[in-house]
Amino acid sequence: MTVSIQQIVDAQVHIGTLKNEAHPKTKKYWAEIINGLVVIDPDSIIAQLENAKSKIQKAKSEWKDVLVVSEKKMYYEELAKLAESSWVFYLNYKIPAWFLTNFETLKKRIDSMNDMIKFMDSEDFLTLTKKEQLTYKRKFDRINKIYKWVTKLSKKPALVVVIDGMMLDGFVDELSQNKDIDNIIISSTNFARYYPEDRLMIANIWSYKSLDFVMKYILS
Repeated sequence: MTVSIQQIVDAQVHIGTLKNEAHPKTKKYWAEIINGLVVIDPDSIIAQLENAKSKIQKAKSEWKDVLVVSEKKMYYEELAKLAESSWVFYLNYKIPAWFLTNFETLKKRIDSMNDMIKFMDSEDFLTLTKKEQLTYKRKFDRINKIYKWVTKLSKKPALVVVIDGMMLDGFVDELSQNKDIDNIIISSTNFARYYPEDRLMIANIWSYKSLDFVMKYILS
C-alpha cells in the first residue's frame, strides 16, 4: 500500500533544512520556502520511499545481503531493533573506515571476534584471573559494539542504506568506489552531491519521528 501525502506531513518527513543551509543540488526536490525553511515536495518523497522499499524487498526476496549504516545517536537503539526484526545487517556505532574497500581485512577482524566469543565460552577462559577476565570482556565489548550485527556477513552486501549522507560523507565516497554495490542515500536538503536519483532520498533526517517513519516503511 502506497504511503499518503497526509502520512508524510503528519510524520514531518517533508521538513528540510533552513534555506541558507540547503544545497542548490537538492533544489529539484523542494516544494516551497516557508519562513526561511525548505519544504520538500511530498510527491517526491513518496516516489523515493517506494523506490527504496522496492529495492530492499527485491534484494531480500533474492536472499541478497542488505546493510543499513548509521551514526545517528538518537536512532541507535531503534535501528538495532528494527534491523534485527527486518532481518537486515546494520552498523550503528563508529562506522569502520573503508569497511567495504578493505572488507577482507575487516572480515578477519570479525572472525577474530567470533574466536573471542568461543574462548569466553571455553574452560580455558575460566583459568584466567578475575582481572584478566574483566579486561578481556571489556576489549570484547568495545569490538562487539561495532561489529555485533555484521558477524555473519560473509561477503560485501548487495545493497547498502546510508542514513544521513552528509554525516557519513566518507562512507558515501567509499560506496562510489564500489560500483558493484547498490545503495540508497537518505539525506536532507543540505546534501552536497550530484547523485543518481534512483539511489537518493531527500527527507527530514533530523527528527526521530520522521526518521522512524521512513525506516519502518522501507524496511517493512
